[in-house]
Amino acid sequence: MAMPMPTTDSVVGMNIRDNVLRITEAASSGGEWRITKLAQARLSTPWGFSMFKERQAARRLAEDIDRLLETSEVRAAQAVFTLDSNMVFIKKIPVDPNLSGGRLREQVNWEVEQYVISVPNDFVVDFEHQPVVDGQPHANAVVVFVRKTIVDFLKDMFVETRLRLKAIDVDVFAAHRLLTAGTAAGTPGRTALVDVRKENLQFSIAHGKDFFLSQEIDYPVEEEGDLRRREEDHLARVISKELRRILLDHKLGRGIEELSGLILYGEGVSAAVIDALRAMHNIRIELANPFRRLKVTGPIGDAAIQSHPESFVLSVGAAIKAL
Repeated sequence: MAMPMPTTDSVVGMNIRDNVLRITEAASSGGEWRITKLAQARLSTPWGFSMFKERQAARRLAEDIDRLLETSEVRAAQAVFTLDSNMVFIKKIPVDPNLSGGRLREQVNWEVEQYVISVPNDFVVDFEHQPVVDGQPHANAVVVFVRKTIVDFLKDMFVETRLRLKAIDVDVFAAHRLLTAGTAAGTPGRTALVDVRKENLQFSIAHGKDFFLSQEIDYPVEEEGDLRRREEDHLARVISKELRRILLDHKLGRGIEELSGLILYGEGVSAAVIDALRAMHNIRIELANPFRRLKVTGPIGDAAIQSHPESFVLSVGAAIKAL
């Protein structure tokens, strides 16, 4: 099959989870985002920390990526890759609201040095400055730092593909970007997001469009298949209990009913978990569906994609980062 001619007016959002590569091709036209391609495939090489020092692993993954691009007839020439948050460090730190430019960068770098036990130069650091809110005496910076070994591996991997690596994203930020896309910047209230993964649950809170916090809770989901109904009820109770604890610990409210909404996504969530949570709480509770928020102008793909749109939250969220 001939590779389609590349185009620069679209981008591929890409993520890997549980050895499944997912890609979303998206474009922007007239201020409107639209999805043009969706595809997924299992990797030939296991994805994880052990591969990041292996040059051959980067080449094998590049082959998997190019194969999926070709069979899906993706035309985009650039990509945004999403890392799982367990591969990066995320810290929210208070900063002087009067700092900017190089002086702000100096404070962020100093804060990072307090957390890492190895040489700070072994890390790539990025941050987003958040303005003062709610009368606080300080501003905040959401800081992300990741080992250079991982960044260099991704650069090597994309050199072997036909795509140019435009940016590296983090799963929790990709989800926030997509799932709060319809929230007006000044809208009061907080939205909770829960990523139900096989090894744990990731809770995060968005205040309007701003990232507020994220926490991971161990909760392994069985590999054999779907959860039984009794287990789904238990998962809903665990989500409810842990979310209430997070709200109380961070003085964000006395209960879940004070949230403006709760959105779930990931490989381990199901409609039955959503139903169980709705029976417990009288707030907006949704199973994430990125195809409701963005116009789809191309084929959605096979039955697995159509039946589990929530598994594409991260790749769609990564794509719109570059649009």
